[in-house]
Amino acid sequence: MHRKKRNIFKSLSFLLLILLIGISVFAFIPTPKNDYVISHRGASGEEIEHTFKAYDLALNYNTKYIEQDVVTSKDGTLYVSHDENAKRITGINKDYKDMTSQEIDKLRTSDNQHILKLEDVFKRYKDRTHYAIELKEEDNKSALKPFEELVKKYGLENKVIVQARNKEALESLNVVFADMPKLILVNTEDELNNALNQSYIDIIGANKKLMNKSNITKAHDHGKEFNVFTLDSTNEIKKQLI
Repeated sequence: MHRKKRNIFKSLSFLLLILLIGISVFAFIPTPKNDYVISHRGASGEEIEHTFKAYDLALNYNTKYIEQDVVTSKDGTLYVSHDENAKRITGINKDYKDMTSQEIDKLRTSDNQHILKLEDVFKRYKDRTHYAIELKEEDNKSALKPFEELVKKYGLENKVIVQARNKEALESLNVVFADMPKLILVNTEDELNNALNQSYIDIIGANKKLMNKSNITKAHDHGKEFNVFTLDSTNEIKKQLI
C-alpha cells in the first residue's frame, strides 16, 4: 500500500512539472502586434476592384481586411468606389454625387458587375471578415451619418477601421465610435507630424515614401501604429518589413 501511494505522488509531481513548464512557455510568448494587412480594393490586381469577385478572391487568400472606398450618391446612399467619377470603371463620365441611387444601380463594369453599395458588402460578408473603410470625398460630412447607421445596423463596430484624409471627419466619428481604430492617410512629413498630435488618431497610414525608421519611431513614441500604402509586390513587402 505504501509503495502505491509513492508512485501516485511521483505521477502527480511529473504532471505538475509539465503544467508549470507549459505555463512558463505560454507566459513568455510575446504579444503579437496588430496586423493591418489590408487587401487594397480587394484582390484588385486580379479582378476588377471593389467587386464581389475581388473581395471573394482576397478572402480566399486569407486577407484579414478588405478595403472599401466610400462615396455618396445624390440621395445620400454610400457606394464603394475608389474614384469619385464613374468613368474609369463603368465608362460613364459622371460623378457619383451627381447621380441618384437608381442611376448608379444601372451602371456596370466591363465584366457586367454592378457598383456595390456599402450595405451590399456588409450583407454579404457580415462579421466573417474585417473592413478598412475610407471616406473618400474631401467633404465627408454627408457620409458620416449613413456610415454610422450602417455600422450599427450590422453590429460591425469591432470589425472596422475607418480611414480618411480629412482629420475632422475622424474626430467627428470618435464621438460615436471611440473604440473604432481611426487611420489618417498622409502623403507628406508635415501631414504626418500634424497627425501625431491628434489624440483620436490611432494609426498613421503613410505613403510608402515616408516609411523609414525615424517616422515609425515617431509614430510609436506618440502611441500610434504605422501602416503604409500601397505595396504592390512581394519584393516591396519584404523590403519594407522592419
